[in-house]
Amino acid sequence: MVGSITTSIQPTADRDPVPIPGLEVHSLSAFVDGRGSVTEIFRSTWGIAAIHQWTALTFGARVVRGPSVHRNHSDAVIALSGEIQIGLRDLREDSPAFRRPYRVTLSSLQPLLVVIPPGVMHAFYAATEPAVVLVGNTHEYDPDDDLKCRWQDVPLDLDGSVIGTQDDRARALDDVIAALRL
Repeated sequence: MVGSITTSIQPTADRDPVPIPGLEVHSLSAFVDGRGSVTEIFRSTWGIAAIHQWTALTFGARVVRGPSVHRNHSDAVIALSGEIQIGLRDLREDSPAFRRPYRVTLSSLQPLLVVIPPGVMHAFYAATEPAVVLVGNTHEYDPDDDLKCRWQDVPLDLDGSVIGTQDDRARALDDVIAALRL
């Protein structure tokens, strides 16, 4: 997107600080042997809130899901196959990262767990290949807690070949920010 500035988040340790307050990126280790691999993707000792719902998402190449933001729940996201980008914008007006775009790339080859707190808008984008993503939520799905933004209205620094879908619930960015105040 022309005119947007993106900071990519590249974790170097298990719980690196990131520019968005409350956003966590956990590096995960795959234990590989002749049978395949084992990767622990979630431990209660990491201090993440309990997950109450798990959802698997599939993506075709150049497909975006979102953007959306939640008032009440956090999402824990991991790529199980392929690679996705998560476009992020902190919509909490009191945050030092308010409205600034960030991007995290998730790959099944270098597993990361990203925890997205309430108030941080996110979109998932499979740029070059099909992907499968697992999303854990700290609350069960509630359509009233899922504020959708028109993906065309939000500069998330994704390339112009994105294939989005029309969602009748999607709002303009300023309307989403106003709804978060309620």
